[in-house]
Amino acid sequence: MVRVLYKVLLIPAQDYTRHPHLTRHHHIFENFDDQFKLAILNVRLRIGPKSVGSRNEIIEVGVPTRNVLHSYIWGYFSFHFKLASLLKSGKYDCVVLSNVISPLVPLLAHGRPIVFDYKDVYSLSASAPFRAPIRQLVYLVARFFEHLLFSFRMTVVVPSPSMQLLVRDRFNVDSLLIPNGVNTELFHPISSNTRDMVRTEIGVRQGEFCLCYLGSIENWLDLESVIHALVSLKSLRLVMIGGPPRSARYLHDMLALCDREGVRERVTLTGFRNQAEAARILAACDAAIIPFSLRHELSAVALPDKAFEYLASGLPVISTRLPDVERLFGKLIYFYDDHDELCSILRGLINHPSKRNLREQLSQAKKYDWKAIAKTYQELISGLVTSDETSKINRH
Repeated sequence: MVRVLYKVLLIPAQDYTRHPHLTRHHHIFENFDDQFKLAILNVRLRIGPKSVGSRNEIIEVGVPTRNVLHSYIWGYFSFHFKLASLLKSGKYDCVVLSNVISPLVPLLAHGRPIVFDYKDVYSLSASAPFRAPIRQLVYLVARFFEHLLFSFRMTVVVPSPSMQLLVRDRFNVDSLLIPNGVNTELFHPISSNTRDMVRTEIGVRQGEFCLCYLGSIENWLDLESVIHALVSLKSLRLVMIGGPPRSARYLHDMLALCDREGVRERVTLTGFRNQAEAARILAACDAAIIPFSLRHELSAVALPDKAFEYLASGLPVISTRLPDVERLFGKLIYFYDDHDELCSILRGLINHPSKRNLREQLSQAKKYDWKAIAKTYQELISGLVTSDETSKINRH
């Protein structure tokens, strides 16, 4: 039996057990080995049953409501009370924080090593779903909390090179890069027979070229260009695996645009699916797209895990010109700047199957398997805890 050596408290950014799809923290911390004992202090933000399980201890606080902002407000005080109690018990060697709900966490940690997993620019992502003036208020509060947190001594981890530059320039802090990744046991090419069966299941017609989008449908996407491509290319079908995790306003607007343009029947919405089902549908498509709006600030630092999942599935990948995606996978991905370029790429793929290097594509994706990334994270935490214990011994 492996002896537990490291006890870790994780404070995730999202509702860990009820978020409609798996997040970075699920993929990393559910892959930790038995030398680590994890507890997850989860602020309940969503009504309804758990959507994902966990092999780790889940400690839930808060009162979920239909409004995520209200849930955060109601959960704020119970979160601090429970956190203070847990840290006072002395059971944890390290705290992994990925939430700006409390800039007091470093004070309550009582000198333990803290890893701040800054997986997103929270002031931008937290405020994005709201309309003015609530958006400005949420942005300012989150930005204030970010500045407070970065003023403490912590080990900061980010998922993209551009995020490294952002935290250095905005907060004068150096950070470690541990990127997002892919579960290569689920995301991989499938046989032609399986592909045909899946396409029949989701209602794809004979001769249609399926363009897939996998992930949350939020207002930082540019689905307008994709819809106009549907208008121009009559054999094109858009398959969207996912949905709006919060406000459905943007999705409704896009479906209304589809109705006006007469292409709604060539848009397939599967809703959120578990990873195995999503991977199967994705692999049955002909190409996949990352249609992030370059007008949105989040695009400047985005290195989404869907990029890794698309590549691992063996599909041609099309993307707006996200700096980190281009830097990492420039030769493997088709980039477009506007509707005309997108149509040109799609027309070329429809008429002439891609001649890209599939072996290189799959090889690159495999480097970012979540299990390898989890191992890197384990090494970081064990190194911090060991260093902290050595420091304490030397001081005494």
